[in-house]
Amino acid sequence: MAGRLIHILPEQVASQIAAGEVVERPASAIKELVENSLDAGAHRIDIAIERGGCGRIEVADDGCGMSREDAILSLRRHATSKIRDAADLTAIRTFGFRGEALASIASVSRMTLRTRRPEDGAGVEIAATAGDIEQSRECAIAPGTRIDVRDLFFNTPARLKFLKTVATEQSAVAEAVQRLALLNHRVAFTLTADGRTLFDLPRAASMLERVRQILGPKLAAQMLAFDSRRDAVRVHGLATMSQESFATPRMVFTFVNGRSVRDKLLARAVAQAYQTLLPRGRHPAIVVSVELRPEDLDVNVHPMKTEVRFRNSGMIFEAVYHALRERLADQTETAARAFASSAAEFAPGAAAAVIATSEAAPHVDPSIAASRSPEPSSSGPLRLVPDAAVASATQRPLGLGFAPAAAGPAPQAAVPAYSRLRVIGQLFAGYIALEGDEGMLLVDQHAAHERVTFEKLRSQLKEGGIRTQAMLAPVTIELNPARAAQIQASVPELRAMGFDVEPFGPAALLLKGAPAVFGPEGGAKLLTDMIDSMGESGWRQSGQSAFENLLKQLACHGSVRVGRVLEQAEITALLAELDRTEYKTNCPHGRPVHIAFPRGQIERMFRR
Repeated sequence: MAGRLIHILPEQVASQIAAGEVVERPASAIKELVENSLDAGAHRIDIAIERGGCGRIEVADDGCGMSREDAILSLRRHATSKIRDAADLTAIRTFGFRGEALASIASVSRMTLRTRRPEDGAGVEIAATAGDIEQSRECAIAPGTRIDVRDLFFNTPARLKFLKTVATEQSAVAEAVQRLALLNHRVAFTLTADGRTLFDLPRAASMLERVRQILGPKLAAQMLAFDSRRDAVRVHGLATMSQESFATPRMVFTFVNGRSVRDKLLARAVAQAYQTLLPRGRHPAIVVSVELRPEDLDVNVHPMKTEVRFRNSGMIFEAVYHALRERLADQTETAARAFASSAAEFAPGAAAAVIATSEAAPHVDPSIAASRSPEPSSSGPLRLVPDAAVASATQRPLGLGFAPAAAGPAPQAAVPAYSRLRVIGQLFAGYIALEGDEGMLLVDQHAAHERVTFEKLRSQLKEGGIRTQAMLAPVTIELNPARAAQIQASVPELRAMGFDVEPFGPAALLLKGAPAVFGPEGGAKLLTDMIDSMGESGWRQSGQSAFENLLKQLACHGSVRVGRVLEQAEITALLAELDRTEYKTNCPHGRPVHIAFPRGQIERMFRR
């Protein structure tokens, strides 16, 4: 008879498998530990990490603490104070309830747990390695709990090798803490990385004050508060006005019953609420908190509790969509307040003031770099001729905006010469109508300018590097502390794309110049959009084709967009530039630059 094939896994192996589900990376371990501190009623939570959390994680709180017996039991799998029987699973009101967090983290690290209840004379210290308790003794500690985790994944090399760079892991930790701090504004948070403070957030009186602490006063001034009740569901939070948008959805924060989640349903509701209010491909900054009865929600569908399931998803979608849509219908009061704030901030000398104060508030971070930097209004006229200050810069003067480039032979192509056609006008502030003997053309102004800009950038790259135009005065770009280390590690790539930039303190960049093809005026906004579009692993790419993808992003962010009304001189200059450009029939992403309507087709439509 064949031997037995099925057997029971050893406890240590089972714990490591559970750890792999709960503790994906240092950020997920910190999320679990901080949520335990919140459940313990903490008013202050201090977090410290080393080497992105791989070397050391320490989370200390002033919560209720544990007795010696409970502390020992907490390191065993499926040990929890939140659940008594199966019926409790239908009404979860706490963050941690699985009873796996501490046991899972302990099984893949060297952990020291110190805790004390207010009524106890002394605390207890428990040391464990790979989940095995090695020591238990009394210790002196203030009421609360302090957990020290070292050498995470030291006994699971397969998990260790899948971790990313220290900068990336540190950014993930900071982003996790940022999400937890946004909604729990009545709790003070600090986060230090290798001895450097990333967050120092005192207790806040409101969510708006916490947003001001984390994302900066400029963005907070443009936030609309909303609070709506619909079908036993409360939806409240803060959302930016439709005049403010970002290149990626990184600034969309969604919470359900106080739990930070990444839910496609909520993301879709937010996107549809802003539909027709934001340009395509742009996203708002928003904090959405949904509150509903615990029995209408299943939070037990994901080991890390980052996903939820609603009993009535349609009702939740409608509640979020209408709460936002109704609030966005009237933005006049907040818009006036934001305009006054911007006018004061962009007064003469404001740029110097921003640079001077950037070190004074390292925890204040608009993840939108340039939100504090002077920049021209996107609705103003495009400058066709360099002013005297720019012309006197050390760089060779280049075409700025739509200015004609150096004269040269126009490439031969089968498409019509756009500049030789008669300009009828502009349709829907996005399309240029042209008339010729053979019919009519509609030119997509964004696609056309994007192709022109991309070819200029690629040509400069082949000639030795993208040219940089020095700025009249350096501008400080404040970074999101959650991503500062990752962004600063990508400075070489930014320089290769034509940005004269250098680190400026722990969470800022100093911008001294921008790609000359765009001119220096909008350099801060352009750099902001490029940073927002940076992936989790940065821009670590190789090869010419990979770098051209970055040029596509740069050209797209720097090109005139649909919705911009152009003057006649700007249209003429753009068409002349387009005639001098290769591959002019499509933008770098493959979209058509123009659509033709032959004269015969138009006449047939009118039955002539």
